[in-house]
Amino acid sequence: MKNQIHTYAKKISLASLMVISTLGGCTLDEDVYSIYTPETFYSNDKEVLSSLSGVYRNFAQITGMGAEYRTLELSADQVVVHGKIQGWWANSDFEQLMEHKWDASHAYIAGTWNTLFGTVGQANALIAALEESSLDNISGPKAELQSLRAFAYFFLVDLYGNVPLFTAPKVDPLNLPTQNTRSEVVDFIISELEEAAPNLPSQADVGSEYYGRFTREAAYTLLATLYLNAEVYTGSAQNEMAIEYADKVINSGAYQLLPNYFDNFTYNNEENAEFIFGGIYTPNIPGGIGHPLVQKVLPGISGGLFGLPYTPQDGFGTRPSIVELYEDQDVRKGMFLSYGPMKDPRNGEVVMVERVVPDNNSNLYQAGKSTEGPVPYEIIPATGIRNQPMNAGIKWIKWGLDPNTNGGNAGNDIAFFRYADVILIKAEAMARLGNFSQATILVNEVRERSNASALSSVSLEDILDERGRELTFELARRRDLIRFGKFTDAWEFKAESESYRTIYPIPSTAIDSNPNLKQNPNY
Repeated sequence: MKNQIHTYAKKISLASLMVISTLGGCTLDEDVYSIYTPETFYSNDKEVLSSLSGVYRNFAQITGMGAEYRTLELSADQVVVHGKIQGWWANSDFEQLMEHKWDASHAYIAGTWNTLFGTVGQANALIAALEESSLDNISGPKAELQSLRAFAYFFLVDLYGNVPLFTAPKVDPLNLPTQNTRSEVVDFIISELEEAAPNLPSQADVGSEYYGRFTREAAYTLLATLYLNAEVYTGSAQNEMAIEYADKVINSGAYQLLPNYFDNFTYNNEENAEFIFGGIYTPNIPGGIGHPLVQKVLPGISGGLFGLPYTPQDGFGTRPSIVELYEDQDVRKGMFLSYGPMKDPRNGEVVMVERVVPDNNSNLYQAGKSTEGPVPYEIIPATGIRNQPMNAGIKWIKWGLDPNTNGGNAGNDIAFFRYADVILIKAEAMARLGNFSQATILVNEVRERSNASALSSVSLEDILDERGRELTFELARRRDLIRFGKFTDAWEFKAESESYRTIYPIPSTAIDSNPNLKQNPNY
């Protein structure tokens, strides 16, 4: 039974047969169990997998450049949105995250809360239905659901601190949940993953046919990540445990660093031996979803340049200090479109365009609208996050162009966890325990792949920088900065912020729905 489920598909189609897609924005005061009863669900293994796919779909939503990605990335120092003179991308929700001026009414913070607790609610209802079903062996799918619920709780405890722990299939509106402490939630996550892991397959045993689903090594990687951040969450460092679980992934033999760094980010990476778990995208399958990451990053002029079936939106960029972390020979630096004449990343040639005469210093470029003749498309420095010219600010292309994109929705899968992250988790944990020599070996293992020079020794600061280089834009930076005590520092376009900003407020809409919830301090 379990093997049949595990070999169902290489990519979970996330198709429209899922009744549970209606739960994406649910809150804890909703009764969701009535949708899934043993009488109407789980009559065979295919139905089990189709139900699981709805929970997996939520994690694709987290990586998909919407409210969740923005909540995780825009408050850190890597991703920036420069509002344009013409009004495009001039959004107070962006600005509040980038300047650390959000409050409990922030739309993206509330949207992320709803997605994560919606995931918890789905998993709770599906586990209950599984346990009451007539299926012979439910240990495998139950372990997947436990792990996915634990992952949702990992984000909740990381982002919001004290949150309600709730595992029942429905909520009693007369007895709404109260919050648990961060330590209690961490203990729950650990317990769930330790119980689930033996019932999950090792990637070494299932191969690429299980791609996109939660494996034993994904559970171990989540545990290693949790233990690395334990001092932030509970006040007690757990670096030995971070090493123990990182070693379980390393010693599984199931993963390796890909020789080419950018092969991690192509649109057809189902055979990726570095990918541990992430958001899976299938925009060209009926009912599937894609992500608009490339569309929202590239300069608008590049749609015609790359022959794309959509117009890029010139939105998300990065800060100069991030680019400056890389050595010139480091191949990872090639993801950035930096200041000066923009070069076609496919052949290195300068992009020539017809230029519109600047209007209010907007420096717009558009083909065929000027007598100035072809000129290089210039990327110029941004001076802030408001009222910027269209061509201001450094852009990036990390996830490669998908030639099969459905409109602006691409099929590049986006990892939460890669093998390189596991190596760097172990390196940092060893350094925090004083073993800098072994940490140096591990950091250099990651750097060698990208042609970065070998380091003779590393400090903790070096490890933070290397994580920044390797995992740029991959949803890890906020918690890395918090763990290193740098999240509230000043950086480009942001002043030093208050220490309480390391956790978000409980959304006011959640407190309105459940008065038992207590707001985080200073919000």
